[in-house]
Amino acid sequence: MTSATSATAAPSSGGGRKDFNVAVVGGGIGGLTLAIGLHDRGVPVHIFESASKFAEIGAGIAIGPNAQNALQRLGLYESFLQFADFPSRNLFFQWRMGEGEEQRLLSETICKQYGMASIHRAELLDTFVKRMPTELCSFGKRLKDIQQPESAEGKVRITFEDGSTHDADLVIGCDGIHSRVRGALDRPTAGPSAVAGSDSLVWSGSWAYRGLIPRERFVAALGKEKGEFYADTAQMLLTKDSHVLIFPIHGGKTVNIVAFRTDRSRWPQRTPFPKGEAWIQETSKEELMRDFANYSSDVVKMVECIDKPSKWALHQVVPSLTSYINGRVIVAGDAAHGGVPHQGAMAGQAIEDALFLSNLLSHPRVKAQNLTQALGAYDRIRVPRANRVLESSLEAGDTYEFRGVAADDPAKLGEHLVERFDHIWDYDLDKEKQQMEEWLDANL
Repeated sequence: MTSATSATAAPSSGGGRKDFNVAVVGGGIGGLTLAIGLHDRGVPVHIFESASKFAEIGAGIAIGPNAQNALQRLGLYESFLQFADFPSRNLFFQWRMGEGEEQRLLSETICKQYGMASIHRAELLDTFVKRMPTELCSFGKRLKDIQQPESAEGKVRITFEDGSTHDADLVIGCDGIHSRVRGALDRPTAGPSAVAGSDSLVWSGSWAYRGLIPRERFVAALGKEKGEFYADTAQMLLTKDSHVLIFPIHGGKTVNIVAFRTDRSRWPQRTPFPKGEAWIQETSKEELMRDFANYSSDVVKMVECIDKPSKWALHQVVPSLTSYINGRVIVAGDAAHGGVPHQGAMAGQAIEDALFLSNLLSHPRVKAQNLTQALGAYDRIRVPRANRVLESSLEAGDTYEFRGVAADDPAKLGEHLVERFDHIWDYDLDKEKQQMEEWLDANL
């Protein structure tokens, strides 16, 4: 077996106050945020990314009050503010009927704290990259295998496709919903979803068509008055088995649009994903317009602005993992609880994980000799929280498409959507940290 030193330069480690070191596998938003949090708190850490550089695919994402609160505690909020867009009145979304020319307003959801922010994924990542020392990052490192230590004093060995290896006291998989690290979990403890890659993931039935539309083009398509209103005001437009969302990014210069169409041919069961099909597919403008022809003329004009359409199959970890830990290998972010984006909460949960693990691993009582035991706090506190957000996200998509709460009563649906997100946004991070302290006092 080739060593990391002989294959590439030996990874450096940040900090120095702790007597153990951490390897973070995956350099997306969750992995990078976690690595920064650990490094800043004196935990030796090295991050391994499979790509040739830090990069995010996708478009605009929402960052809720809970995630912004976590970013403040991680010291990353000022960097985030450089590119974040905040709507007026702390608006999350206006909820409207997608059919009917009047686009009937059902309700609107207001954030009570901070306000719901939107930002392009790549911009968010770029702001954080500057905070991570380059010598603590290795690229082109696609995970091949993980070996648990043979003794309590031993280290976890990770092997990469290029033949190099790295030994660490703790390995944290932040390698996304297709996580290879997830396969290192113990299935009897974590459940049937503890499988590497995509084989255990369940298709939600939904395809998402994404587009980034220059503001000028968007306004021209709808006309000045309507166009400017919708370009500035986050909207969720709902119909049976479909919904369309829009919100501004890039300081209002761009409109992010995502149009969802769901196959419910086997409802209430989830439709199996067609074997052999790609998760991301190029498609025709004709197919796109056919899928959304039932909407009002304004929404049709919005969707028509999407050039070179592609569609993304939305999958989820189902059933939810019952444990994120196996010895000194753990998963976080989408690797632990990846799913559909219907509450604008998935990135936020990765950020919350990063804050929790940064606080836990930097805690004065956590040392190499009790590291495995200390990780129990992560399972005890984060699994219920993150899994609730994950499972309610899938339910949210059903609700938006008149297959869930108040499916036959739009007025009641509007009332429900006003408060549906409180359990996500109002999460008490101070209480979570106190629970962690109490758990450590009782168990270490």
